Amino acid sequence: MAIGNWARRWKLALVPVGVLTLSGLVVWWVAARDGGEELAAFQERGEAYAAAFAESAATWIQEGNLEMLHTAARFMLLGSTLFVQVYWEGELVVDEQVGEFPLPPDLVEETTLVSLPSGERYLYICFPFPQEGPRGWLRVGLDASWLAVARRGRLLVGAGTALGADLVALTLWAFFLRRRRRRGRQEAPTCKVGALEVFEEAKQVLLFGQPVRLSPKQFALLRLLASAPGKVFSDREILKAVWPDSRYANSKDVKQYVYLVRQRLGKVRPGAEGMIVTVPGFGYKLIPPEELGLTER
Repeated sequence: MAIGNWARRWKLALVPVGVLTLSGLVVWWVAARDGGEELAAFQERGEAYAAAFAESAATWIQEGNLEMLHTAARFMLLGSTLFVQVYWEGELVVDEQVGEFPLPPDLVEETTLVSLPSGERYLYICFPFPQEGPRGWLRVGLDASWLAVARRGRLLVGAGTALGADLVALTLWAFFLRRRRRRGRQEAPTCKVGALEVFEEAKQVLLFGQPVRLSPKQFALLRLLASAPGKVFSDREILKAVWPDSRYANSKDVKQYVYLVRQRLGKVRPGAEGMIVTVPGFGYKLIPPEELGLTER
């Protein structure tokens, strides 16, 4: 018997362990993505940006307008650009930077993602001026640190998704276990009048095993009458039990709610309306449905 209980508990424990393991795999999968699509799109935009500047720079140099070239380079630094270098016929004519960045020693044409010891990253672009024969070169560094932030963001999204899945799954599992325990120990009715059962904890009423839908005050009224079958409760007693905090409830409210409860009983079993009996001049009492000739079908 003890071995059987241990085996059942072990099987139940496998479910939350499996959920947590699956959520861990979700975090790993989301975080492991290297953001290749993001980097490719960023590189494409960066190269188009460099090409547009190189075309304008070549025109300014040929016109001798170096002041405009320097001004445009400084404006580039206001955005995500970290440095701008312009070479013309082997001479460095523009060198604008927002800091000190290690650059490739040669005019390497390949676009490269450079990682610095500080953890910063930038996209290095070397672009030839669009002329017959490369008379000039443009070297640009674009801040790419946001890629690491995006990766952390994906990690947080993955963790958040997994945590949400954990909470939902474990909540459902806890609900399942509560239902399992409740089935193991069925709640006994608080009041039982023949085939009418009142469950105080569950706030439920069953008539011949069928639920009777009641509002809170309707439930309180029927519970009071069922607490002492056959006893006549006066309007004052009912008002004190069902409307304890109301200064305006009166006998008309009692009469209306008695009518409503009768209707709800009758919906479950025609003829059950007569279970609540009016005793003229005194009040109301509850009788078992069997006294009305109502039996299980």
